[in-house]
Amino acid sequence: MGLLDSNRLLLVIYILAAALALFLIFTFFFQYIAAIGSIKEITAAFVTPRIVGMLWLSVASAIVTTVIAIILGVPMAYVFAMKEFSAKALVETLSVEVPQTFPPIAEGMIFLLMLGPHSPFGINIAFTFSALVIAKLFVCAPFVVSLSARRFREIKETGINLTARSLGANQFQVFRTIFLPLAARDIMAGAALCWARAMGELGGSLLFAGVIPFKTEIIPTFIATQATTLTTASLAATIIGTTASMVALVFFKRVTRRAE
Repeated sequence: MGLLDSNRLLLVIYILAAALALFLIFTFFFQYIAAIGSIKEITAAFVTPRIVGMLWLSVASAIVTTVIAIILGVPMAYVFAMKEFSAKALVETLSVEVPQTFPPIAEGMIFLLMLGPHSPFGINIAFTFSALVIAKLFVCAPFVVSLSARRFREIKETGINLTARSLGANQFQVFRTIFLPLAARDIMAGAALCWARAMGELGGSLLFAGVIPFKTEIIPTFIATQATTLTTASLAATIIGTTASMVALVFFKRVTRRAE
């Protein structure tokens, strides 16, 4: 293959890459373009009681979800990174990879069956704030687990934990003074991704928590119910939700770059 042919193929690669990048970026920013013609109405919608209420519920449930994900997910990540046990690969797959790719609507249906009006456990928390958090936790906690476990494995490979143990530190001291500080940035990055995903979670929340204004209605479920009419309020909610997720992901990028 001649130099001219190689340059042409390279140009094709650049064009294809640019086409996809333009499509993705333009799609994101089109919401702001669409809002220009009705900027006053959009701005006014930002402060209506219903949107403020759903924003508060979205943020609050995402924060609670993220805190629980850190409390439970970091220990799980440590176990996955440090311990060997039977069926470990299967357990990790079911705990981390499967929830991230699980059909959200199916998740909501399962929670309705498990913790809804006809729960075999006698527990009915459907259509409550707790239902919001549980639906979000299932799909969001794996982000904390996966990033934390990856970093814990890297720390383990250095052998620094064995050095600390040889100097008399017990396992919990090693975890608290070595693993947690060294993995702090990755844990924060996982938390940022968890929060961003929790802000956008729809399927599980829609079925399990419902769409009850000022009680369980969050930004994604409001948009879903308003999408067919393309109301000003739905566009305002879309802008709020996507912008919040973008800010969280930018924060994630900054954290991971500093960690390198």
